Amino acid sequence: MTIKIVWCTVLLAGLLALAACTAASTTTSVPPPTSAPAVTEAPKPTEAPKPTEAPKPTEAPKPTEASQAMGPIDRIFYADARTWPSQPDLLKPMARGKFYIPIQDDGVVAVIDPEKPDPLVKLIKINAAQPHHPWTTPGMRYIYINHQSEGKGDHNVMTVIDTFTDEVVAEVKTDFDDPFHCSFSPIDEKLFLCGDLNPKGGYVYYIDPIAHTVMSKVETTGDAARDVIQTHDGKYAFVGHQGKGNVDVLDIAAAKIIKTIDCDKCGRLKMTPDGKWLFASSPPGNFTAIVDVDKQEIVKKIEFAKDSAPGNINFAQGGKLAMIGLGKAGKLAIVDVEKQEIAVILDSGKATNTAYAHPQGEPVAIATNDGTDDWYTVIDTEKLAVIEKIEAGGKGTHNVQWSADGRYAVGSDRLGDTVTIFKWNPETKKVEKVASVKAGFGANGVQWAPYFCGVTHLTQANLASAKNLPAANANGDCATAAAFK
Repeated sequence: MTIKIVWCTVLLAGLLALAACTAASTTTSVPPPTSAPAVTEAPKPTEAPKPTEAPKPTEAPKPTEASQAMGPIDRIFYADARTWPSQPDLLKPMARGKFYIPIQDDGVVAVIDPEKPDPLVKLIKINAAQPHHPWTTPGMRYIYINHQSEGKGDHNVMTVIDTFTDEVVAEVKTDFDDPFHCSFSPIDEKLFLCGDLNPKGGYVYYIDPIAHTVMSKVETTGDAARDVIQTHDGKYAFVGHQGKGNVDVLDIAAAKIIKTIDCDKCGRLKMTPDGKWLFASSPPGNFTAIVDVDKQEIVKKIEFAKDSAPGNINFAQGGKLAMIGLGKAGKLAIVDVEKQEIAVILDSGKATNTAYAHPQGEPVAIATNDGTDDWYTVIDTEKLAVIEKIEAGGKGTHNVQWSADGRYAVGSDRLGDTVTIFKWNPETKKVEKVASVKAGFGANGVQWAPYFCGVTHLTQANLASAKNLPAANANGDCATAAAFK
């Protein structure tokens, strides 16, 4: 029997929201979507080898004082915006890479190389049901996959893929009800914090992404813990709840909740790149709260119209702009972070999710529309205007990630059987569609990892000696350039 270790210390701090922000909204009409190139067919998935099972959970080691004083770890980071730091500039020399996209309904992970004649490199068969969202570990070696089974099968699993071999190498067994959004510690390479979507109780799980084990869990004050965002010093994490509950503040080393911020059903959280502000959206409350990270207090609520349903958040222009999807309104709100005011609200598409900015600072972002529309919306982040709509291969455009150098991006067409590949044209300063590729039904999250070999993980110390070539085996020996063909 697994002994479950639960710490729960709750300090309730009722905080009154400050004055609501109103601002004029601008609606931009957009031209019809550009026509799509022919859709390519997907090959049959390859069977995954039986992964090794992770050991039973044990008590989580607490970060040491020395590690907390050390600052960011040496391994290179490039995951999603829930994790800090993000270091695309360091990875820019690693121009060739692969995108990993869980195909939720088909139970596979698609591997896409946009520069190969056939971009679909592999379909990796996953043992557990409903692979949902990927995370690239610090060092760029492994991809963690969560599973959102919705009652369709095994869901207490995180699947681990080795980017050297594109094979499943571990299944991290948990007692999650639905493992969900996660973030990596900026100071402890052995710490990966994840929420769950358990409607009967919320937890934060401590996972070791090197040993591929669950170490412990901490009970929160609400249900369905969604986003877990760590502070830049690695000492605290903010935990949002999609179900009943507010925003908890977790003392990571003490493994206990030390404060609860009054922000009802603020499940969708993101922190500005400078670490000063936490944005927390409440879809049913029609607001996005701005939290002072140091004070752990709400300083302002950005109020939206009734039935706007503000949701996921990303940042552009180095953190100067927050881009918030207004799901029910089908619009994208852009907030001036310094002024803490709405700059503009743009038409995007049904169930707008959020937008994904170019990682090298080009003034462009790709917005996704998670409903029944079949296009991506391209945003000019300097002019704060819609540039165009680009037709997808299917409906429900959900997630996008860019390669670290910003040459390519891949989007998931969640309600269809394709993923869509984009290319940034530096001469015309435009996002161009390359192709929609058949990969299976229910494409969800997207993550990128570079090809590399000669080292086992990418660090700031060894980056210059690593080669941007495929690994020939799990030891990281280098293949030849012919492997790119």
